[in-house]
Amino acid sequence: MNRVLSDLALGVRLAVGGSRKSWVRLALQGVGIGMCVAVLLLAASIPTAFGNRDQRGDARNVVEEGTGAAPLLLENGSVAYRSDFVSGAYVRAMVADAPKPPGVERLPGDNEIIVSPRLADLLASPEGELLRPRFPQKVIGTFAPQGMDGPQDLRFLAGDTKIQRNDGNQVYAFGQQYAGGGLPTILLMLSIVGAVVLLFPVLVFVSVATRLAAAQRDRRLAALRLVGAGAARVRLIASGEALAGAVAGLVIGFGLLFAIRPLADDIPLPEVAVFPSDLTPTLPLTLVVVISVPVLAVLTSVFAMRRTIVEPLGVVREQKPVKRRLWWRVVPALGGAALLASQFGRFGGQAKPEEWPIIAGVVLLMFAVPALLPWLVERAVHRMSGATPALQLAVRRLQLDAGTAARVVGGVAVVLAGTVTLQVILAGVENDVKAEDTRSASRNSLTISVNEATPLPELPDVLARTPGVVGVQSLLRTWATTPDDGHTTIAVGTCAALKTVVDLADCTDGKTYLVPTGNGLGDPEAGDVVKFEETGATWTVPAFERRTGTRLGLFVTPAAAGNLDLTHTYAEIQAEMDTTRPDVAEHVRNALAPYSWRVYTVFFGQENSSEIEQVFLAVRRALYGAALLTLLLAGASLLVVGLEQVRERRRPLAAMAAGGVPRGTLARSLVWQNAIPLVISTVVSVGTGILLGVLVTRAFDAEVHYDWAGIGFVTGISVGMVVLVTALTLPSLRRATGALGLRTE
Repeated sequence: MNRVLSDLALGVRLAVGGSRKSWVRLALQGVGIGMCVAVLLLAASIPTAFGNRDQRGDARNVVEEGTGAAPLLLENGSVAYRSDFVSGAYVRAMVADAPKPPGVERLPGDNEIIVSPRLADLLASPEGELLRPRFPQKVIGTFAPQGMDGPQDLRFLAGDTKIQRNDGNQVYAFGQQYAGGGLPTILLMLSIVGAVVLLFPVLVFVSVATRLAAAQRDRRLAALRLVGAGAARVRLIASGEALAGAVAGLVIGFGLLFAIRPLADDIPLPEVAVFPSDLTPTLPLTLVVVISVPVLAVLTSVFAMRRTIVEPLGVVREQKPVKRRLWWRVVPALGGAALLASQFGRFGGQAKPEEWPIIAGVVLLMFAVPALLPWLVERAVHRMSGATPALQLAVRRLQLDAGTAARVVGGVAVVLAGTVTLQVILAGVENDVKAEDTRSASRNSLTISVNEATPLPELPDVLARTPGVVGVQSLLRTWATTPDDGHTTIAVGTCAALKTVVDLADCTDGKTYLVPTGNGLGDPEAGDVVKFEETGATWTVPAFERRTGTRLGLFVTPAAAGNLDLTHTYAEIQAEMDTTRPDVAEHVRNALAPYSWRVYTVFFGQENSSEIEQVFLAVRRALYGAALLTLLLAGASLLVVGLEQVRERRRPLAAMAAGGVPRGTLARSLVWQNAIPLVISTVVSVGTGILLGVLVTRAFDAEVHYDWAGIGFVTGISVGMVVLVTALTLPSLRRATGALGLRTE
């Protein structure tokens, strides 16, 4: 054991000691591995970041039960503004020590308001001009981070002494804990699959960065053989050098994490923006990164030397090795496809099946990309011949060492395969989770729901006098329990009123219509007896016609509502608007501003999605953001590897330049060396990504859809990035082909 440790220590000393070249080599390895470590640490911070968001959200939950009179009255007053949603509430303190929600020092009094920093900025900006009339109160402070989900929250807390006590607005404390919750199964699995396909390329980059400066390492190892070191000891010493690079990468990775943490609150997406303090990797995942990166670096170093014979007088590589075997490269792809195929339809229901077959299948198929690329590139280049001198040089170089070229573009290929996989999955899942009530609707009416505790009979007249409103229709809404213990809403109104929320080409008084939920949950059947819990009354559902619309539930014309108990209903008003007027919905909402929490508005002409669709959009944005980050990491890693390749080959390049080969020919040969594997890797990665996306989508029991425009776009970005990185390495080619490149030691 002492011998092993001493050999590893010698390898570390060789990596950190010696000439300037040693430090350059260590710096290249450290930067390459460090960028990967930073991404892994960011991923390890996700549980902490979103766990803290959830805790802050739970801390705001109200406790509605207690003894005696409630010390605080609270009414929800959230408002929509264009495509944004401003969350908030109006409160009235009944005692001096009334409970305060997190993030506020004191409760606001009448006509006072506390806002989030982003809402304060919006109200002060020209973009918030139409929002300011809804918040005329005096701003007395801003929320502390404990009172917000994230730094991009639009949130307020206003005081209003007009709030009266009722059954639904009494608060005894904050911090109610609710069981359950979390993402729906399909979105949870989508997040897991997205994390796997985006983090797997990072491990590929770590292995690629570990192989930097292999030629210089081999010359040092030959010198060690010359002074008496055995072959086994030489491999241990090489592992020590890889270990030094991995440790340097860990240090740089942690430094990068702390350098980019302050930028977390600048993320423009509210769903994924977190406070810098939230980006703290969990201890178990941090230990996994700290241990796995050096282990992977050492294993990669040992694996890379399997066909390298280190002798005292030099290093001999098996230039004509036995042809790469195909069978073991195909096994992961077949195994992954079989695992995913075994899960077809398992994740479409409400149950939560096992996750490991999906994860293992994705990993195996993703591993097949870097495993197959060297074999495919080798087979392709051995059948090629160069038509030009530059192409001849490139083909000959690839014939001698196709594996290195495949590894250079292999990381980008894995990223491309993962991104294409996400696009196929997202296209299929989006169609499955998209709310039925947003697929077809009348888009020119603003829905105004009136608080049950505060009837506002004058509201239709107020709306009718508002510029931009061309018609006002009223509905009465209630809800009932179906025989299967589901809930359905029932709306009663004239045909003119129903047409504002239901797609009705024709309507006859006396008919009933149903806009189904899409999943069958809560949908009553004709002849069902539904029950109204407030009064205990029952009603037999008449025959109805199925239609589509912006709202779900039963829609009953007056003649069909003869036996319907309308004792407990709330008013819903539809304001038909002239949508040719700019921001007409915001002007109508401003006309309703004096009613604050008493009314709630929804405009289906703007972004208005169901809850699951909003969560899906948040997941999609997060995955696309992570894919962009991984692509940037791929480009940076590719640049580091490309620069090191030119530096390693400076002597043969300088010799060819001194022998009369034009630098332009050498530059074009360098482009061809990356272009040929790039074409092959693009075909493989796009094909693998589509296959993987189809298999996972089928496992989700969703219909397969192809986002060809998105696939073409991300493929173009990946190809363009490789071309750009190749172009950035050309200046180093000019320096390498100078006279100093011929110098030897």
